[in-house]
Amino acid sequence: MKATLLNKLIVTAALAAAGSLYAADAPAGKPADKPVTKAQSPAVGDVKKDVEKFGAQRDTMLAERQALINQLKTASEEHRKAILEKMKALGDAQRELSKQLRDDLRKQRQR
Repeated sequence: MKATLLNKLIVTAALAAAGSLYAADAPAGKPADKPVTKAQSPAVGDVKKDVEKFGAQRDTMLAERQALINQLKTASEEHRKAILEKMKALGDAQRELSKQLRDDLRKQRQR
Protein backbone atom coordinates (compact mmCIF):
# COMPACT_ATOMS: atom_id res chain seq x y z
CA MET A 1 0.00 0.00 0.00
CA LYS A 2 2.80 2.40 0.91
CA ALA A 3 4.67 1.52 -2.26
CA THR A 4 1.61 2.29 -4.35
CA LEU A 5 1.21 5.67 -2.66
CA LEU A 6 4.90 6.41 -3.13
CA ASN A 7 4.73 5.47 -6.80
CA LYS A 8 1.66 7.67 -7.25
CA LEU A 9 3.51 10.58 -5.66
CA ILE A 10 6.49 10.08 -7.96
CA VAL A 11 4.27 9.92 -11.03
CA THR A 12 2.40 13.02 -9.87
CA ALA A 13 5.66 14.91 -9.41
CA ALA A 14 6.85 13.85 -12.86
CA LEU A 15 3.54 14.88 -14.43
CA ALA A 16 3.66 18.21 -12.64
CA ALA A 17 7.18 18.78 -13.94
CA ALA A 18 6.12 17.83 -17.45
CA GLY A 19 3.06 20.08 -17.21
CA SER A 20 5.18 23.01 -16.16
CA LEU A 21 7.48 22.33 -19.10
CA TYR A 22 4.52 22.45 -21.46
CA ALA A 23 3.19 25.60 -19.81
CA ALA A 24 6.63 27.23 -20.09
CA ASP A 25 6.69 26.58 -23.84
CA ALA A 26 3.50 28.57 -24.56
CA PRO A 27 2.68 31.03 -21.75
CA ALA A 28 -0.83 32.48 -21.67
CA GLY A 29 -1.24 35.92 -23.20
CA LYS A 30 1.75 35.64 -25.51
CA PRO A 31 1.82 34.35 -29.07
CA ALA A 32 2.66 30.64 -29.25
CA ASP A 33 4.77 31.08 -32.38
CA LYS A 34 7.21 33.47 -30.68
CA PRO A 35 10.74 32.10 -31.22
CA VAL A 36 12.70 30.90 -28.21
CA THR A 37 15.61 33.19 -27.45
CA LYS A 38 19.08 31.98 -26.57
CA ALA A 39 18.59 33.19 -23.00
CA GLN A 40 15.59 30.86 -22.56
CA SER A 41 17.20 27.77 -24.09
CA PRO A 42 19.56 26.89 -21.21
CA ALA A 43 16.69 26.97 -18.68
CA VAL A 44 14.68 24.49 -20.74
CA GLY A 45 17.77 22.34 -21.13
CA ASP A 46 18.40 22.49 -17.39
CA VAL A 47 14.85 21.36 -16.66
CA LYS A 48 15.12 18.43 -19.04
CA LYS A 49 18.49 17.51 -17.58
CA ASP A 50 17.12 17.64 -14.03
CA VAL A 51 14.10 15.50 -14.93
CA GLU A 52 16.29 12.92 -16.71
CA LYS A 53 18.68 12.83 -13.74
CA PHE A 54 15.72 12.37 -11.39
CA GLY A 55 14.37 9.57 -13.57
CA ALA A 56 17.69 7.72 -13.53
CA GLN A 57 18.02 8.06 -9.76
CA ARG A 58 14.40 6.98 -9.26
CA ASP A 59 14.93 3.91 -11.44
CA THR A 60 18.00 2.97 -9.40
CA MET A 61 16.08 3.34 -6.16
CA LEU A 62 13.18 1.27 -7.48
CA ALA A 63 15.59 -1.49 -8.51
CA GLU A 64 17.14 -1.43 -5.02
CA ARG A 65 13.68 -1.59 -3.49
CA GLN A 66 12.70 -4.56 -5.65
CA ALA A 67 15.90 -6.36 -4.62
CA LEU A 68 15.05 -5.74 -0.97
CA ILE A 69 11.52 -7.08 -1.52
CA ASN A 70 12.95 -10.24 -3.06
CA GLN A 71 15.29 -10.66 -0.08
CA LEU A 72 12.41 -10.07 2.31
CA LYS A 73 10.53 -13.09 0.96
CA THR A 74 13.17 -15.55 2.18
CA ALA A 75 14.67 -13.64 5.11
CA SER A 76 14.65 -14.76 8.72
CA GLU A 77 12.90 -12.61 11.32
CA GLU A 78 16.17 -10.91 12.29
CA HIS A 79 17.03 -10.07 8.68
CA ARG A 80 13.45 -8.94 7.98
CA LYS A 81 13.77 -6.11 10.50
CA ALA A 82 17.03 -4.93 8.94
CA ILE A 83 15.56 -5.13 5.43
CA LEU A 84 12.45 -3.21 6.47
CA GLU A 85 14.65 -0.48 7.99
CA LYS A 86 16.62 -0.26 4.73
CA MET A 87 13.34 0.01 2.79
CA LYS A 88 12.16 2.80 5.06
CA ALA A 89 15.43 4.68 4.58
CA LEU A 90 15.18 4.17 0.83
CA GLY A 91 11.64 5.58 0.83
CA ASP A 92 12.81 8.60 2.80
CA ALA A 93 15.65 9.15 0.32
CA GLN A 94 13.22 8.92 -2.57
CA ARG A 95 10.93 11.52 -0.98
CA GLU A 96 13.92 13.82 -0.48
CA LEU A 97 14.90 13.36 -4.12
CA SER A 98 11.37 14.27 -5.25
CA LYS A 99 11.35 17.31 -2.98
CA GLN A 100 14.72 18.42 -4.34
CA LEU A 101 13.46 18.10 -7.93
CA ARG A 102 10.35 20.16 -7.13
CA ASP A 103 12.48 22.83 -5.46
CA ASP A 104 14.91 22.95 -8.40
CA LEU A 105 12.05 23.26 -10.90
CA ARG A 106 10.47 26.01 -8.82
CA LYS A 107 13.76 27.95 -8.76
CA GLN A 108 14.18 27.58 -12.50
CA ARG A 109 10.64 28.86 -13.15
CA GLN A 110 11.35 31.93 -11.05
CA ARG A 111 14.39 32.91 -13.13
